[in-house]
Amino acid sequence: MRRALPVVLLMLLLPFHILGLQAVTREWKSLPKGDDIAYVIPSPILKVTSLEFKGLTSDVMFLRALVFFGGLLERGNIQETKKWEWRWIHDTLNASTDLDPYFYDPYYFGEAQLTWGANMIKEANTLLDKGSKYRDWDWMLPFFIGFNHFYFLQENDKASEYLMTASKRPGGSSMFASLATRLAYKGQRTENAIVFVEEMLKEEKNESVREEFETRLEALKGILLLERAVIVYKDRFGIAPFSLKDLITAGIFAKLPEDPYGGEFYIALDGSIKTTSDLRLMK
Repeated sequence: MRRALPVVLLMLLLPFHILGLQAVTREWKSLPKGDDIAYVIPSPILKVTSLEFKGLTSDVMFLRALVFFGGLLERGNIQETKKWEWRWIHDTLNASTDLDPYFYDPYYFGEAQLTWGANMIKEANTLLDKGSKYRDWDWMLPFFIGFNHFYFLQENDKASEYLMTASKRPGGSSMFASLATRLAYKGQRTENAIVFVEEMLKEEKNESVREEFETRLEALKGILLLERAVIVYKDRFGIAPFSLKDLITAGIFAKLPEDPYGGEFYIALDGSIKTTSDLRLMK
């Protein structure tokens, strides 16, 4: 009798489940289509219609985000991705983690794509912060949030706070606490960014993601090399170089370092070293 009870209950709830899905489908069909809409079924509705299969529905939502992103990659130029497409990916990841807040993969995917690709830094941090509260043993999520505050938002105080949290969690390196202290200084931005990426590389097992981190690391080291060369030029001549070619003329470089993303390094109006591939490097 006890075994039959869940089956009977499921049969009673199934019509409501179907009616809920039909209502959502009608709502979605009534919405305008195009670049101005990125509709994802709201999490409260998904929680009701998923019944006891919330974990499975979370997996399906995440898979939808991966398949959708794969379609964007097939177009050949991820930089042409539209705002509503990034918003759809974000909302789908958010729904997936609402259903299963302990599911790590959507958080990791969000950090990789919503930051470097979509420039949705605050949205990525909100997503990661949700995961960090549930996965309170996981040092990677507060580490990612700290990196985003430091590198993209240039909020060193916030970055330091999250790095301290990461350092206190199981597996978190004591080096994070040291790095948090270094962030109290506004200088050494590129050096600190290199430390962050090197730490990410230590933990990354996926080969394609490792290659991306390695490329970013190479680009950052090229920027650091040029920053130090500019300092040498200023010490030698008393003025800043007008362009990076002046470093070659002065004999500091025989050849300028190459941007691994295919762009070109240059001196910005504020005197910092930047690259024409800023969309990838966010520097």
